[in-house]
Amino acid sequence: MKKLLVMLAFMLTLTLSACELDLDWNGESNRDPNYVTHGELESLVSSLVTASVTEGEIIAIVQQHIPHDLTEAELVDLIQSMLPEDRHTTTYDLATFQSDVVDMLESRRQSVIGLQVQKIGSSSVGSGVIYKVDNSAYEDGRHTYFVVTNHHVIADAQAITVVYERFGILNEIPNDNVELLGSNATTDIAVLTFQSSETFPTVEFADSYAIRPGEFVFAIGNPLGFSYYGSVTMGIISGTARFLTVDDFDATVIQHDAAISPGNSGGALFDINGRVLGINHMKLDQAQAANIGFAVPSNTVERIVRDLEEYGFIIRPFLGITASPYFSDCDYEHGACISSVVAGGSAEAAGIQAGDAVIGYKHEGDEEFMDVFNFNDLREHILNSRVGDVVIIRYVRNGEYHESDPTTLGSHPDD
Repeated sequence: MKKLLVMLAFMLTLTLSACELDLDWNGESNRDPNYVTHGELESLVSSLVTASVTEGEIIAIVQQHIPHDLTEAELVDLIQSMLPEDRHTTTYDLATFQSDVVDMLESRRQSVIGLQVQKIGSSSVGSGVIYKVDNSAYEDGRHTYFVVTNHHVIADAQAITVVYERFGILNEIPNDNVELLGSNATTDIAVLTFQSSETFPTVEFADSYAIRPGEFVFAIGNPLGFSYYGSVTMGIISGTARFLTVDDFDATVIQHDAAISPGNSGGALFDINGRVLGINHMKLDQAQAANIGFAVPSNTVERIVRDLEEYGFIIRPFLGITASPYFSDCDYEHGACISSVVAGGSAEAAGIQAGDAVIGYKHEGDEEFMDVFNFNDLREHILNSRVGDVVIIRYVRNGEYHESDPTTLGSHPDD
């Protein structure tokens, strides 16, 4: 009944609208009495059409009761565009979605290579990710490819052989064509190059600050050696800012549950668009733990790679504060609650005090602050900066918001 009343009201109002007259300067009508303007139609539809009106009824109204100068398709599109949101239907084509993901992963597998590392008295297998190519070819047609991997994969290496796959067959690039540019134990990142006349695609890095728990991820690497070369596993982001201190490692990592094993180290963690979110670092190898893996975030990787390419080593920037990574004693709902400030450090120069809650961080010249929800966020932002960068800190003190004076990051005292 409600549907019928709406249709009757709709048709009646249209009839009345069609009878309205526009007058010229002589007081005579200059308007086609059968013409309904676009504005009138839009107003009527907005006020009368409900989600209960079907597409067939819309077409019937258009065909039978609306003389107009628009096409039928234009009117149907107009009416449908103003229907309530719950009237719209979305169709998901899972076959196409799966095909797109499979195609993406097939192309990205060519960017993830194997590393056979000879050490004194032992050897090991790991993975690496090709992120850049120098297109200046050698006389024999070789190009130089840049690879990021884990420091622990190549530590103490006497020789490194690059292994790649074509048509299911493994091939080797010998050690004399491979050069280690530098590595860093603190972030577990290393950079090497190799020369080859083969063509390899390079990867694009994602913005790891933008990830959220629940996003799909795909790990590609060589678990347990080259018998499982190029294995692909799938999972989700479990945590965006976990801070690990294991042996020399001391950095923020991404937690995910894509299956990884020894040999995956140095391999890529891709997002659903095929961009690298991180470099797989390790997993928790405990009987009571399952599917807890970690990757060095892509923003950290990009920053460390730049220094390793340029200098062969890194010097960590230092703000000069301490805080708890888990709990906050500050009277504020989020932020890094500062426990102490190092005398003579960059934080002191910026006016930061113990008890402040740091909630934002940016480089001088940037328009927007990056959010700081906890101490791990702040540590990651600092690590992703460089010594000598000028930064500004946003913080809360006694319930009031402040922005610090610009301050220059110094070098970490342990480097």
